[in-house]
Amino acid sequence: MVVNTLNHQIDDFSVPKQQPAQHLRALIDAIPGGVVVLDPHGLVVETNAAAAQLLGEPLNREPWRNIVTRVFLPNLDQGELKTEDGRQFSISTRPLGFEPGQILLLSDVTQTRQLQRAAQQNLHLMTMGKMMASLAHQIRTPLASSMLYLSQIVDGDIDQETSHNFSEKALARIKHIEKLINDMLVFAHGGQFNMSQFSIGELMTDLQDQLRPHIDQRQAKLLIQGAEINAQLRGNRDALLGALGNLCMNALDAAKQNPVIRIKISLTLRGLLSITVKDNGCGIDGQTRKHLFDPFFSTKVDGTGLGLAVVKSVIESHQGRIAVASKLGRGSRFRIFLPCQQGLKSQISSGESAK
Repeated sequence: MVVNTLNHQIDDFSVPKQQPAQHLRALIDAIPGGVVVLDPHGLVVETNAAAAQLLGEPLNREPWRNIVTRVFLPNLDQGELKTEDGRQFSISTRPLGFEPGQILLLSDVTQTRQLQRAAQQNLHLMTMGKMMASLAHQIRTPLASSMLYLSQIVDGDIDQETSHNFSEKALARIKHIEKLINDMLVFAHGGQFNMSQFSIGELMTDLQDQLRPHIDQRQAKLLIQGAEINAQLRGNRDALLGALGNLCMNALDAAKQNPVIRIKISLTLRGLLSITVKDNGCGIDGQTRKHLFDPFFSTKVDGTGLGLAVVKSVIESHQGRIAVASKLGRGSRFRIFLPCQQGLKSQISSGESAK
């Protein structure tokens, strides 16, 4: 009798078990990231607490496209969504599986990106410090040569033809110093550029105009595929133009005869703009590739060693990245990935792909 009474009291004080649906709902609400469920038409049918707090009302039965436009800025940052108060979110999508529709996960990566940018800036400053001694050496040699030529012109008893020859050589050395300093200034910017919006087509037109004299002089071919893609970039047009021009000039130098530069533009599955610059040159060996983007590393006798370091710096300042693939005797391929406006549209309409 006592045992039965005790069991009855325990049953009275026991916590009722949650229903499976309630338990699942509690688990979803406990997820720190925002969870959004879309139906086959891209309409929001369910959210968790984190998503509701981030996105605000209205949510239920609202098109995902409208919510993204309302909550986030129109331009992607590193391929990720960003709010007006500076918070940054990555977005992952998966099909529901058990029924038509998609589930989205919004993860706050603001602190992670801030730490990455701080680490990158610190690394940039460390690199700048190491570069100063090399810069002095790089400038000293052409400066000494130009001073020698000019002193011969001023003090020496030389004929007009020799004077003209020395003047050209001195000017060439000074131009070399100017290029070195210009490259150094671009590298030192560390991503602090004035930004504007422009299309990839406009950038390719500028590139063709810039390269035309060099292409004609070398009787080379410049083949561009995909420039008609409707992709808008936000960045510094001159800086990106200089980076692409640098890659193309290297491609011309790499080919001893019949140079062919192929530029292919496309959109990746993640909504990034891909720009591939491929040449038919001599290729690059594995050991050289390891140091290709190091400041002051050059395989050219008269190279500044800052060209590709500047290219990498410019691309990274636009939240992009660059990769290289090459084989000796079979040319090289540089591939650039940049966030673009078209990529944002892909993110906005991701729910509609389930139609």
